[in-house]
Amino acid sequence: MPCMEFPFGKTGLTYVFTQKRKKLMFTIISIMFIGIGIGYLMRNVQMLQKVEKSASLTILLLLFVLGVSIGSNRLIVDNLGRFGWQAAVLASLSITGSMLASLMVFHLFFKKGENEMKGSLMVVAFFCAGCLMGVANDFQFDLHDLSMYVLYALMFQVGIGIGSNKQLKELVKSLRPKMLLVPMATIVGTLLFSAFASLLLSQWSVFDCMAVGSGFAYYSLSSILITQFKEPSIGLQLATELGTIALLANIFREMMALLGAPLIRKYFGKLAPISAAGVNSMDVLLPSITQYSGKDVIPIAIFHGILIDMSVPVFVSFFCNL
Repeated sequence: MPCMEFPFGKTGLTYVFTQKRKKLMFTIISIMFIGIGIGYLMRNVQMLQKVEKSASLTILLLLFVLGVSIGSNRLIVDNLGRFGWQAAVLASLSITGSMLASLMVFHLFFKKGENEMKGSLMVVAFFCAGCLMGVANDFQFDLHDLSMYVLYALMFQVGIGIGSNKQLKELVKSLRPKMLLVPMATIVGTLLFSAFASLLLSQWSVFDCMAVGSGFAYYSLSSILITQFKEPSIGLQLATELGTIALLANIFREMMALLGAPLIRKYFGKLAPISAAGVNSMDVLLPSITQYSGKDVIPIAIFHGILIDMSVPVFVSFFCNL
């Protein structure tokens, strides 16, 4: 059988793929920053204070659509066990790296002496419901485009939520330069140990593993982004597989950070629960962080969550482009 000829040659096709990814990355980040601007300008509008609820509903819809897409794919369903252990490896290494890095930062710069499960279970339930519907039905409409539009809506709401936060000014005033070391530790530790995962997961490149780690427990957004960014270069099948692994790995990370908070605090220091939580340090895991690390770390936890939240699309798109 003759070899397939690419219409632009391999170099030209790579260029087309890269341009498509860059356009998608620019669109997503632009939508988020437009949302931040609108949220800040309209921060006194009472209705915008409820944007977190609408964003939560959008996340559920997004995960439901993703679940339908995955459930409709027999190859992925038949190999879900294989994806599960790969996700567990990535989750374990990424959270370990972030905790070790935060422990080092705590001892060098901060040490002076010394029920949120419901939301997570609902997210998992919607994803599983989508999978079951996908398995049971043969959908003919374009799920790819639908998930993209829902993703745009989510990024806009995330931006509005950040910009309309009435405590944003006070938070900015309370910031100190050394607070930047905490999100930096989370990023460096997570990415370094995620890269090590490629030694165990030979199917995926070091950059694929780092893209998964770049979700920082933002499972809904990172999984969709990876699927969208990787599809042009590796095809829908492999892109969906990697997106599924990213979803599971980042769900596992949140669960580990939530259930293991007391042990994480005991063995890795008071900043480790913040670092382990990733993007969730400013919302879902903030109560447990406060309980085990103290109220004095609340500004750091919120600042950390905001910066990590904004970094997810940047790092995921960057590593997907390599």
